[in-house]
Amino acid sequence: MRLYLSISPFQEPVTLEEVKTYLRIVSDQEDDLLRTIISSARASVENITGRALLKQRWRMQLTPPYPPSFPLVKSKTGEVIVTLPFPPLLGVDSVKAGEREIPYGVEEDRVILSPLLWGKGLSIDFWAGYGETSASLPPDLKMAVLMGTRFLYEGQAINLPILTPYKVMRVM
Repeated sequence: MRLYLSISPFQEPVTLEEVKTYLRIVSDQEDDLLRTIISSARASVENITGRALLKQRWRMQLTPPYPPSFPLVKSKTGEVIVTLPFPPLLGVDSVKAGEREIPYGVEEDRVILSPLLWGKGLSIDFWAGYGETSASLPPDLKMAVLMGTRFLYEGQAINLPILTPYKVMRVM
């Protein structure tokens, strides 16, 4: 399996002004550094939780054979079920076998395919995240980005127990 980020979020979950207020910084001298730290804090929260925070487009490429213990592709009830990473799923743009578009269904964060596609190379383009703006984020995820920004600014390891309920667990 390969994952490619094809379109990054259009903005960060927190603004430069919010971070400067949170860190009690009044100077503009570190603005470029703070912007970099904000992006790093968002990426850290996404890595810790396994979730996309703001709307971003991904391409997932699956190459057979799929290992029997692979948690993202299953064959059940006569269908191929592909669980997409980085919930919540906002939408699926396309599913292809080779260069050919194929029909699919969507249930929660899963794509449902014909059983004839088992063992075929697949490419799925999808949008993930809570929405396009920080207003769509749960408040504790936004706070986690602020806290992560503080940890990085102070040169500390990121420790965010607030994220525990958001961690994506995959059953093998």
